[in-house]
Amino acid sequence: MTTARAPARRGTGAAPGTRPRVLLTLVLIAAAMPMRVASSVPWINSVSVLDILLGVVAITLFVDLAFGPLDVGYPKLFALLCIPAVVCGMSMLWTQDPGATFRATIVYAEGIVAYLFVVRELNGASPGRVMTYIRRYSLLLVVPAVLLLLRVPGFGPEETGLPPDSDRYLSYYTRLSHPALGPSNNLATVLAFFVPLLLYWGHVRHDRRFTLAGCVTLAAVVCTLSRGVLLGLLTAAVLAGLGSLLRRQHAGSRPAGKIVAAVVSAVVAVALLYRLVPDTLLASRFSLANVFIRSQFAVEAVEEIAERPVLGYGGGAAPEGMWFLARVHNTYLQQMLYFGVPLGLFVSSVLIGTAVFFFSRWRTSAVARVVGFTLIAQLFVFAVESSFEGTVLRVLFYLSIGLATALVRGSEETPAAPPHRGRI
Repeated sequence: MTTARAPARRGTGAAPGTRPRVLLTLVLIAAAMPMRVASSVPWINSVSVLDILLGVVAITLFVDLAFGPLDVGYPKLFALLCIPAVVCGMSMLWTQDPGATFRATIVYAEGIVAYLFVVRELNGASPGRVMTYIRRYSLLLVVPAVLLLLRVPGFGPEETGLPPDSDRYLSYYTRLSHPALGPSNNLATVLAFFVPLLLYWGHVRHDRRFTLAGCVTLAAVVCTLSRGVLLGLLTAAVLAGLGSLLRRQHAGSRPAGKIVAAVVSAVVAVALLYRLVPDTLLASRFSLANVFIRSQFAVEAVEEIAERPVLGYGGGAAPEGMWFLARVHNTYLQQMLYFGVPLGLFVSSVLIGTAVFFFSRWRTSAVARVVGFTLIAQLFVFAVESSFEGTVLRVLFYLSIGLATALVRGSEETPAAPPHRGRI
């Protein structure tokens, strides 16, 4: 059963699928480069261009309520996305750090606004149009990272207080990172959401523009040298391949050429990175030292969870004197640290439920299955990275879910178009 389209907003003369989406374009540009405009705002800390635009967006969503209910995409999915925000807000009742919990709740609210906005703006858009926005957004994310690596003025790390000779500062220039999003793992997590979608779309539509964008995005992820993200994508790819074998797809539908192109892109990307940055810390990525450090974080997190197993320390809060446990590098342990074991497991199951939701729609939309495997990759990353706890990254995750929702809904409402051969 498909979700009915919401009526077009009043005052728009164009059809829903063809009207200009200027505000959406501005939000995607800001999401690709969320530059900070203030760094000492009470209770909030820093404010970025993206925060300001989402504030404007929130006002437009509120105005829309005067004309009818908000378009939430799929009500079940929207309910899943709201649960972590509600639990985080509830933890204000017992948090050990009200400021941190308040900020975490605001970040969740921004994520929900981003999701609702994208779903509203792309209501009625064709799947191809949605994929065009995804293609442009993924490439926009890569551009600042490349400019940072090339040391172009104005694209240095926004992270303040880093000594130029520190390992963290040098990591920005030894593997692909992002000036506003932060070190390489952050950029890799955001980009990984779009790699499967772009490669899939380029394959099924025989459109080289999307295949090329997918290869560029994959190459960028490889250049981040993020082991967790690469393993997440590999895990999702293996599961998708096994699923295809079980469904006995015809040999002619196997994207052998696309797989070769993707592998070649990854190899060329690493070679180019090593050529441009001779001191790339490639060998260090095979070291287990960082794995050992993160395992120590996990052990200490379990010990602190045992101290407050019922309610935890509050959303965004860390045990007193243990600020480093605000980033355990395991989202599922992090939720139990924040909210206690019962609510922590509940929030973790909700995150897993987003992937289950899209898999449940594979009979009405083939691309929904791809989104499901994309989310599997994200869930794997959440187990080894602190991506979901990042303030901007959480908002971008919700925004990405909004793009995926618009894509799946559009594919359910639009008859499948015959394959066409695109040009670069």
